[in-house]
Amino acid sequence: MAKHLDPTAILPYGESFDFWEKEQVYDRELHVCGKCGNDETGDGSLEAPFKTINRAAAIATAGTRVLIHAGEYRECVRAAHGGEGPERMVSYEAAGDGEVVIKASEVATGFERSLEFSLGFRMHDDDEVEKEEPIIWEHTLDGDMFHGYNPFGLINALHDKSWLHYSRTERESNLAPFFLRRGMVYVDGKPLRQVELYSHLSKEPGTYWVEEHGLKVHFRMPDNGSPEGHLIEVSCREQCFTTAKPFLSYIKVKGLTMMQAANGAPDPQVGALSCNRGHHWIIEDNIIRYSNTVGIDIGSGSWAYKRALEQQVGYAVLRRNQIYDSGVAGVLGLSACYTLVEDNLIARTGWQRMEYGWESGALKFHNCVDSLFRRNVFRETYGCEGLWLDCNSVNARVTQNLFLNMLCPHGMILMECNRLGELLIDNNIFWNAKLYYDYNAPDKGNGTINIDSSEWNEPFAMHVPVGDAIYGLGNDDLRVVNNLICNTDGYGYAQDVVRGRMAGGRGGTSRNSTVVNNVFYDCRSGAIRLPNHDNTFDGNYYSRMPQGFLVLAYPAPSAQLDLKAWQRFENMDLNGGYAAFKLTIDDEALTMTLRTDKPRCTWDKRETVGYSSMKKVAPDAEVTTDYFGNVIEGDRMPGPFDITEDDVTFSIDPRKL
Repeated sequence: MAKHLDPTAILPYGESFDFWEKEQVYDRELHVCGKCGNDETGDGSLEAPFKTINRAAAIATAGTRVLIHAGEYRECVRAAHGGEGPERMVSYEAAGDGEVVIKASEVATGFERSLEFSLGFRMHDDDEVEKEEPIIWEHTLDGDMFHGYNPFGLINALHDKSWLHYSRTERESNLAPFFLRRGMVYVDGKPLRQVELYSHLSKEPGTYWVEEHGLKVHFRMPDNGSPEGHLIEVSCREQCFTTAKPFLSYIKVKGLTMMQAANGAPDPQVGALSCNRGHHWIIEDNIIRYSNTVGIDIGSGSWAYKRALEQQVGYAVLRRNQIYDSGVAGVLGLSACYTLVEDNLIARTGWQRMEYGWESGALKFHNCVDSLFRRNVFRETYGCEGLWLDCNSVNARVTQNLFLNMLCPHGMILMECNRLGELLIDNNIFWNAKLYYDYNAPDKGNGTINIDSSEWNEPFAMHVPVGDAIYGLGNDDLRVVNNLICNTDGYGYAQDVVRGRMAGGRGGTSRNSTVVNNVFYDCRSGAIRLPNHDNTFDGNYYSRMPQGFLVLAYPAPSAQLDLKAWQRFENMDLNGGYAAFKLTIDDEALTMTLRTDKPRCTWDKRETVGYSSMKKVAPDAEVTTDYFGNVIEGDRMPGPFDITEDDVTFSIDPRKL
């Protein structure tokens, strides 16, 4: 691996992440201008630009920079050629004269009142409907705009449905999103919500329904009014940017906005922006909005694809992107090795609620080797994880990230069945992991789960309750260092054993993990829950904990310990302690406020130290930096940063923009 001086880039095995980028050399520029270009007479010069990006993409070869001028482009860009190496790439860039928007949709015109279908079909007495008769419109889709791919005629679930686990999904509502159509309807740039039946349009405005043949949509405006005078768009393309054939590599995509992709649920993994199994891509400074399922895909793309042993996979750089409102996942990577993900914002992921496909998350990678995830903001997930590394991931580092406001079925970070070597989670902030299910709510078929059902069988042995910050499912050799873990409905750190699937690197014993020098604050189920003793804890501090906040589930009966019992009987956290402080986060400004807490620790009246007065602890040998990337020498405070006073407000946005 290449040597690098940045200590935040040192991976668990002691060497730097392999930064392969070099200064690129371009000997040709092609210009694209949707407003004044011409694909027939233009030559791609600044004076005679092309009109469409695809015209340039057809001839752009190694050493070509395609400069795209401001405007709206309704096309799926398919790069025909890749580059030849780090210095001779093909680049697609915004020209810098305004926003470049690539939309996978077309403008819809021509609307009539919808009168053919009954609003009483399959409605029940207890269904909540609006008292006034709704105003419903219909639009006949133009079949010519689909070019062989009609997302309104296709369900969300793709070819491989084996991951849906029908036997475990005992509520119809859990499977419903997979059988909705991929096509979406937008009003003034915002999506309407799809419903299963025509009659469900009577329940709320801002909804739409698709006829069986996929050529007509019925919808209600958000204000229950008329579509006239509004921009109505319908998605008609699967992607915004990909390649004409797989395996094209050394491609850069920079500064583009991509919207409204009508892709389907993984597997395979098909993003609005797709590397299409190519390697050595640089994806930076882009904005991706309103993908029906996936924002970006990198890596192998599908378990079903053949791959030669010598074929390279991964080596992607994802930097300073903003990914909003992806229905299933912000970034997916299968065998996405040697990948750098830094300074990105991924927000509002998972609104499709397809967590039972098990391929959801703000970011989910399989077989992730020698990779670095740093200075990202993962926030607002709905029924999916923040960052999920699944199966055979090793020597990857997750550092300086902010995880904020997540409804997660397992955890803000999920480490699943990785037992081939170490993974490092250090200097991150976790705030507001919400309880995934309301077990006390009456069963109305709304997605609550019977905890005595097969849902809780192996290999997905989810515990009760969920809503953890860091969750290991059959994960060995995890290293959790100097994190701030706070405001969780579940546990701050929890592990479960996966007894099955031990062949081929799957499964795991949840042993040999090291959890040191973290600060746990207001974890309402508890700070730690473990299946066994065979892990190492030291230097951790705890604040605002419930009784028995340290849980050992095995051997039975489970033990719920306080810090004194944890130290005495388990020989854990001998250098740990309690602290008393009040912590709040402004999730809009991304600032944190730390203040003294006069009541102190209600479970231990003897403890009076605030955050800044916590005893310094011996540093972990693998972590020499803090949340802000500063090098810390000698003993250091627990948690991700040094605080010298207890009444302070500071920025926690980790990104370098």
